[in-house]
Amino acid sequence: MKKYLFLGTEEVVIGLLKKEKQLKRLVEEAKRLSEEKLTKEHPKGSSTFMGMGAINLSLTYLLTKQEKFLNQAKRWLLTGVGYKDWGHAHLVNVDLSASWLLFGYSLSFDWLRDYLSKEEKELIETKLLRQARIMYEYAIKEQGDSWSTNYWQNHNWINFTGLAAAGYLLRKKYPEANEWIEHCKKNFEIVFDAMPEDGSDYEGVVYWRYGASWLFIAAHLFKTQGEKDYYRTNEFLKNTFYYRLYQSTAELDEIINFGDCHDRRSGHSAAVYYKVASEYDNGHAQKLGNIVVDKFLYREQYESKVKPGILPEAWLELLWYSSEVKEKEFDNLPLVKYWDDLGLLVVKSSWREDGVTFSFKCSQPGGKKQWQMANKLDKEKGWSTKSLGHQHADNNSFILHGFKEHLIIDEGYSREVKASDHNMILVDGQGYQTENLNDIWINNKIDEVGEVKDFCFEGDLTYICGEIAPLYKKSLNMTRMRRHLITSMKNYYVVIDELESIDEHNYSWNIHTDYKGKVENNKVVFDNLYSKMEILPLLPLEKEINFKETYVRAIMTTQEPDKAREITMATTEIVSPKSKKIVFVNIINIEKKNNPKNLEIVTKEIENGYEYEISNSLDDKKAMLRVFDKLDNLELEFLSEDNRTLILKNDKGEIK
Repeated sequence: MKKYLFLGTEEVVIGLLKKEKQLKRLVEEAKRLSEEKLTKEHPKGSSTFMGMGAINLSLTYLLTKQEKFLNQAKRWLLTGVGYKDWGHAHLVNVDLSASWLLFGYSLSFDWLRDYLSKEEKELIETKLLRQARIMYEYAIKEQGDSWSTNYWQNHNWINFTGLAAAGYLLRKKYPEANEWIEHCKKNFEIVFDAMPEDGSDYEGVVYWRYGASWLFIAAHLFKTQGEKDYYRTNEFLKNTFYYRLYQSTAELDEIINFGDCHDRRSGHSAAVYYKVASEYDNGHAQKLGNIVVDKFLYREQYESKVKPGILPEAWLELLWYSSEVKEKEFDNLPLVKYWDDLGLLVVKSSWREDGVTFSFKCSQPGGKKQWQMANKLDKEKGWSTKSLGHQHADNNSFILHGFKEHLIIDEGYSREVKASDHNMILVDGQGYQTENLNDIWINNKIDEVGEVKDFCFEGDLTYICGEIAPLYKKSLNMTRMRRHLITSMKNYYVVIDELESIDEHNYSWNIHTDYKGKVENNKVVFDNLYSKMEILPLLPLEKEINFKETYVRAIMTTQEPDKAREITMATTEIVSPKSKKIVFVNIINIEKKNNPKNLEIVTKEIENGYEYEISNSLDDKKAMLRVFDKLDNLELEFLSEDNRTLILKNDKGEIK
């Protein structure tokens, strides 16, 4: 029985014809691609789209046998083959454009070889052989100092998947291809071992879709070639769907954009959701996959700034969809989710479209597991593997979305990474030790990190604490930069920051929003489209509140330097008097415009501290916050509306 690269047996291919909805989507995509104009010379930007384009057209012909799709598949194949080099401006022939083409053209050539002329076969095969050799030689030559050993970034995953596909295609005729395959297999052994079991991804939601989807592709390629089945052995593949789901806003179409995210729209992959659904009988993944295809497909494609986009995933949706998996509602999922490896917390008020999503992050660069592995490789082999360009200076930062709009925001993408672009503390206007670079982590020592000190969740009460003093400029002499966050599922959030230094500083508490705030009745008030947000700055008693704008411009790829992402954020700054030590207590409250809760705070001075009674006009339940300052150690007590108590004693490190 005939076997096709990546697809499997002829029987599997014939079975695809039964998936009528997905087949229709594939044919529609093939028609769209048939109308695309291709340039005789390599595009000035990325050519990644051409690999996926060829795959979709080739599979459409394989299934329909309509000559027009064969002709279009040939057009896409032969145009790319005619380019002298694959890639433009940066790492030509050895990076993303080259690997997307290498993967896509390898599969297409395998599926269509019976329908190509002798001359066409020779032309395509010769090109694939040349490009694969270049890719492999570069990987060996640059091992230890390039994407070839940066196991935790998308360049590695994409490039080695492309090389592996070419290897499996060519190995019968060219024995050297077996070397490529073995190298790729060894690479992915390390990659899959390096990925966090909890499924989190430091590169952010958009690069999760762009890069981590290739881990699913690589796993599928190896599985169909009779190699190791990573779907059975790797926890990341099993669990990462929930990272993506929880980093969605309540309406599901937009994202919580930690890390490099080109916009607030991108990040869905129905194909990956269907793969998770079929491999693990995951009804939640099946449901989200169907939602994306039925509701978000074209908006995701055309409002997204990430190409090739979601439409060219049609062939994977067809291959990976299983009608046997039944949808499951999200309502049975917990509202609080924590990923320990990335120090990522998500608290949702509900799974309704008008719900609230709060997300907090504090971690070692790239996450605990990868940071330890990178430092080990650097120490033992002298390799430079701490390339974490998509990780921002955002430890202890948080993002808030609610009532169908973004409330406290992240800048989303930067080539000059700095703390001031995020919702965190600045010291005399300064941030991390290394800033204003694309990758600020290269020279960090193993203990120069942010980390979650404590996390607990019980009933209505959620608490998390992050420490980031080792990350800040050494000249600032910071000894403590600890953020405590408490919420009791009432759409308000208690943020307490402990700041200590050997020297005196002005500390500024910053948040970024879409709409400018104003001071009313000792509160900072934001009138948004559908909601009202207010910040109640309780401590320090003396402070200065300023409003300004923060502008961020970032070129997203060196291939297209004229195309940049720009955002102007409204910034609220609460500045303390000069001091060696200060405590900020801020309560953030959000409410619908048409259903105000009117949060009220009654303040009482007590021995060595303050007591805050928190209530709203629509609920007779009250919460109580007590903040003590004893012997240079902060103590907290929080009594939730449901009578759950949090007690924190920093001097003993106790949390109850």
